[in-house]
Amino acid sequence: MDVILAEAERTDGMVLEMLDLSRLEAGKVKLSRDEFSLADLTKAIFEKLQMAAEAKELQISYEFPEQSTIVADENRIAQVVENFATNAVKYTPAGGSVTVRIQNNRGKTTFSIENDSDPLSDEALAKVWDTFYRVDESRSGGGTGLGLAIAKNIVELHGGKCSVRNTKTGVEFGFSL
Repeated sequence: MDVILAEAERTDGMVLEMLDLSRLEAGKVKLSRDEFSLADLTKAIFEKLQMAAEAKELQISYEFPEQSTIVADENRIAQVVENFATNAVKYTPAGGSVTVRIQNNRGKTTFSIENDSDPLSDEALAKVWDTFYRVDESRSGGGTGLGLAIAKNIVELHGGKCSVRNTKTGVEFGFSL
C-alpha cells in the first residue's frame, strides 16, 4: 500500500509540474513584481537543504554583494533557485563543495550555483534545458526531468536568460535578470 501511495504522489507531482510547464510555455502565467533580497531567499532555500548537505559533508559557500535586491516574482524565482540548489546538493559527491554567487553589474543581476562534479558532455550541455531530459538516467534520483525546463521558462518570462557551463571542478548553472 505504501508503494502504491508513493507512486501516486510521484505521479501527481509530475502531472502538476507538466501543467505548470504548459502554462509557462503558453504565456498564461501572470508574474507578480516584488522587491526582495535574492541573497536572503537563497540562504532560506539552502537552510531547507542543510540536512542533505551535512549528510554528504558538503561545503556550501556564498559570494554575495551587500545589496542583492531584485524586482521579480519571488515565488517563481524561488522555484528556480530551489531547483538549481537541489540539483547541486544531489549531484555533488560526498565531501565536495557548492559555491553560490550573486553579482550585480550594470543593472543586471547574475545568479549562479557551481558544484563539484564530473563535467557534462557537449550533448548534455545542449539538451539540459529540454523537457524530460536527464543527463544520466542511473542518477536521476526520482526526478521528472521537468525542473530545468520550468526554471528556464520562468527566467525567460522575466526577460532573463539561463546558462550552464562546465568549470574546472564541476558544473555551473545560472541565470541573469
